[in-house]
Amino acid sequence: MEAQFLAPDDPGIGEALRRDGVVYIRDILDPEQVAQTREVLASYEKTVLPKIRRSSQEADSHGRLVMYRDVERYDPWLNDLVRQPSLLGLVQRAVDWDPIIYYLDVFPKPAGGTPIDAHQELYTVPVDPPQLLHLWIPLEDVTPENGSIHFYHGTHRLGLAPHVERPGVAPTVDPRVLDRIENMRVEVTCPAGWGAIFGGYMIHWSGPNRSDRDRPAMTIGLRGRHTTIKSEAENVTSLVARVFREETELPTYGWDDDFYGSGGNDEVAGRVLARIHDDHGVTIPLSDFSAYRTPRAMAARVLELQGHDALDRR
Repeated sequence: MEAQFLAPDDPGIGEALRRDGVVYIRDILDPEQVAQTREVLASYEKTVLPKIRRSSQEADSHGRLVMYRDVERYDPWLNDLVRQPSLLGLVQRAVDWDPIIYYLDVFPKPAGGTPIDAHQELYTVPVDPPQLLHLWIPLEDVTPENGSIHFYHGTHRLGLAPHVERPGVAPTVDPRVLDRIENMRVEVTCPAGWGAIFGGYMIHWSGPNRSDRDRPAMTIGLRGRHTTIKSEAENVTSLVARVFREETELPTYGWDDDFYGSGGNDEVAGRVLARIHDDHGVTIPLSDFSAYRTPRAMAARVLELQGHDALDRR
């Protein structure tokens, strides 16, 4: 199978999305818009990212930036870009529910960068009901050499697939599942400014960037206007609980489990606080740890120090 790209005003976009779980669109952004977006993002990386919390960005083992999230919150131009009628209208015509902007994430895909493993967005971004779409727009021509993206047509009908979870790594679809659905895979290459709309159940991944140029792309997340989502407190608590679990080397860790009651000590607490500082940009003294000895209490303190209660508006 090959990806068939439709014009933005093609009346068959919704039908293709319902049939395959993904629809490919050409000419979403023109070359001038692509160039301007890249210019704004380059400035954002230099002037904005250093000033906001570390948990809003991810780097690979070589320290290269591979992803930064919630960009629309911090840059007015990018906020206006994702809310322009041509983009929202494109998605509105594809579904029978009312989509609203959820987030804008950027994936720089640096030269020499690693793959993004197979996953489903709804596994880590729970929305109820599951009305979640991504509008993916590359800002560099996509080729097999610089990291083509792969979609498994029809997997939106299968629900959530089993995922493998490993410390410090995003959950990935069980490789045995991918072996069984290999005949459903479509490799996608396209010019900059073209892209795809796909649902939250769609299994997808992208290859490594073996070229000598970055291959950036942005992903606009959209959800149904009347959906419910995890609050910021729930998201941060989940992240903090993961740190507690990994540093104590316990198989599970509840949000209200007591750190010291679970066998933790000051040495491990120091590692927990160091990771919280790196991930969330806040400093909590070891002497204060006993006051926030559960993931729920620690997350509340993190949010208090960040002053980010308003982020729940997302």
